Amino acid sequence: MGIFKSKSQDDWKINYIKEFNEMRDSYEDKLQKKQGEIETLKKEIEELRALKSNLRPKEKQIKDTDIEQIKELRNEGLSYRQISDKTSWSKATVCRVLNGLYD
Repeated sequence: MGIFKSKSQDDWKINYIKEFNEMRDSYEDKLQKKQGEIETLKKEIEELRALKSNLRPKEKQIKDTDIEQIKELRNEGLSYRQISDKTSWSKATVCRVLNGLYD
């Protein structure tokens, strides 16, 4: 009877090791798939960042001389629209200048 007992113990150990190895292989496969998904998402993020930077509007830089001219025209009594027409700056920019945003 001792022979059969050790045989069943050996079978149990072999089955346990097989199941463990199958489980480990399954998890490794899942990890590799997830890692592939992560890499794909990282590439997509980089592509979107590159696209986003290309779509950024270029800000028109206003010069100090333009700011002074706008203030002088306002002191002369011109309206925002008239100043905008004379300087080619938008009424919004004229408003920002006169409200001190660029000071």
